[in-house]
Parts: sequence; C-alpha cells; structure tokens
Amino acid sequence: MKTKKYFIYLLIVALFVSCKKENDEKPFFPEQLAQIKNNVNSSFDSLNNSITAAVNIFETSGFDSVAMRAKLLELYNQSSFAAEFVYTSPEGIMAIIEPSGYYSYQGSDISTQPHVIKAFQTKNPVLSDGFIVVEGYQAAVTIHPIIHNNQLIGAISAVIVPSVLLSRVIEPVVTNQTFEVWVMEKTGLTLYDQDEEEIGINVLTHPMYDDFPVLREACLKMAAEETGETSYSFYQTGTSTVVNKKTYWNTLHMQENQWKIIYVKPE
Repeated sequence: MKTKKYFIYLLIVALFVSCKKENDEKPFFPEQLAQIKNNVNSSFDSLNNSITAAVNIFETSGFDSVAMRAKLLELYNQSSFAAEFVYTSPEGIMAIIEPSGYYSYQGSDISTQPHVIKAFQTKNPVLSDGFIVVEGYQAAVTIHPIIHNNQLIGAISAVIVPSVLLSRVIEPVVTNQTFEVWVMEKTGLTLYDQDEEEIGINVLTHPMYDDFPVLREACLKMAAEETGETSYSFYQTGTSTVVNKKTYWNTLHMQENQWKIIYVKPE
C-alpha cells in the first residue's frame, strides 16, 4: 500500500513539474495588443450603436429631411472622433451633411464608391477601406442602410479619420515605452503611425518601401493571418537609422473589414 501511495505521489509531482514547465515556457505576446484592440472596438461599438438607433427611427417613421438633419447634427455632437455624418439617398447622393462646414458637398454623387454599392446591395452596415473622400481628406466610412417597408430609403454614414481615433487610444499606451504601435489596414494602408508622415501611405505599393522587401513580406503575412509574430528592418522612428524590429500583431474585425494592430520593438 505504501508503495502504491509513493507512486501516486511521484505522478502528482511529475504532473506539477510538467504544468509549471509549460507555463514557464509560454511564448511572449504583448498584452497591450488586446488592450488597444478592446478600446478601439469599444469606441466603434459606441458609434455604431448610436447610428443603429438613428436608423431604427427612420425605418419606423420613414424619411423626413428636417428630422434627418437634426439627427445627423445630434450624432455629430455626441461623437468624439467622427468628422461628419451623412445621409445618402437611394440614388447615392450625399443629400444631407452635418456639420455645416461640409454643406458645400451636399449633392455630391458617391454612388460608385464600393462601400455604398456593397451596403445598398447587402442591406448591411459596411466599413469602407481608407480612401480620399470627396471632401478632400483621408478617411474611412461606416455606412448603415435604412430599410422602410422593405424598401431602401437611403443610409446614414459616419466619416471618420482613423488616425484621430487610434492616436487617442494608442498614445497613452506607448508614451515613455521602448515599444511602438502602428496600425495597418488589411490592404496595406497605414492608418496610424508615430511617424505621422507615414499615415495614409500603402506599405505594399509606395516607393519609399522599395528598399525594404522583408518589411513588405512581413506586412503580407500580417494581412493574411489573424495574429502572430515576425520581424523586419526599417528606420528607427524619427531617425534615418535602420534597425531590426521584433513584431507582433492582432486583428480587429469591424463590418467585414480588418485593421492590423502591430507592436514593434527594436532588437
């Protein structure tokens, strides 16, 4: 009996040592990526919930231009990162815009923009890729179709500047740290970087990255995979010195679009 108890004791010790070894060898993955992802997602959820509530009003009552303008202005005043709100007609015309600084763009035809086409065809909200909007700045658009009595009666959109949202979330995390964070759309477009001149540039196509093929390979890997780690060489932020950067990434999914949140630390 004592021998049996001894072997059970040895088995328990072996299991404990094995579990401890597995925990000790758990690969490093930056916790800041989950923190940033959750905070950005929360900001988008708040915005989309507000737009959905507005859409529900018009899906019930139908379109009214005075009520629509009032609601767009209300949405703008409530939002902390959207630059403007737009009602787009079923024909793809930006019929009503708030705030007043963008009134001159009312009447613009955006019917050929991919996110408008997709939202009107699927009747589902869509987050666009980054692009230069007709108002003249780099932005992304979340568009929510309005369906009244089974008929499309237009859509409400928020036009956002991703770098504004992302900087507010990321800067408190990276201040006085030895690592950096940048954000890339799945297309390769840089949505946020601590080197501001890189924002709005596509890593996969812009000539400034031609001398860094390993960086492009890393970006293709990040675009294709949900999460992981890699490394590449590029300039140290704010300098002309090339350094090797250990890299980890995670993916934020929003309305069928993907943003890659990327943690880098010089080795």
